Amino acid sequence: MINENFKIETDQLALRFTEGRQKQFLIRHEPHRVDIIYPPQTPFDILQPWLFKVITEALRKQAKAILPLRLNELAVRHGFQYTQVRINSARTRWGSCSSRGHINLSLYLMVLPRKLSDYVLLHELCHTREMNHGRNFWILMNQVTDMQARQLKDALRHYPSPFR
Repeated sequence: MINENFKIETDQLALRFTEGRQKQFLIRHEPHRVDIIYPPQTPFDILQPWLFKVITEALRKQAKAILPLRLNELAVRHGFQYTQVRINSARTRWGSCSSRGHINLSLYLMVLPRKLSDYVLLHELCHTREMNHGRNFWILMNQVTDMQARQLKDALRHYPSPFR
């Protein structure tokens, strides 16, 4: 349930609710930070669908500002090439890569710690060279994750996400 105590706090994003004095909601966006200021006596219980939409749009805005830049940084660092990146609202998969090098990333990556988000970005970048999860793919993943691919995969699988 989304209420005044709801928050997302990772090393790549802080999203918090704060009670304000005005009669309207106010959303403040800064890089890696979102403050949602709500009016006194806000009926959180009846606003759940709307609040989910507000949070989703805040995550989308942050994801569009942060994830493409980070994907590019990692691609340059490790010598990968991709053709385009898109941000979507997929809730069942963190990312995907087509055979044409088109990378899709879920806006929900913003709720992860950066090391896990980076793991997903690197995973999709590795698919620009290896389009399967065979032996060569995992060798490449280990190269770009300092031999941490399995640990990061397990950590991602067990990460408690507020929206998945």
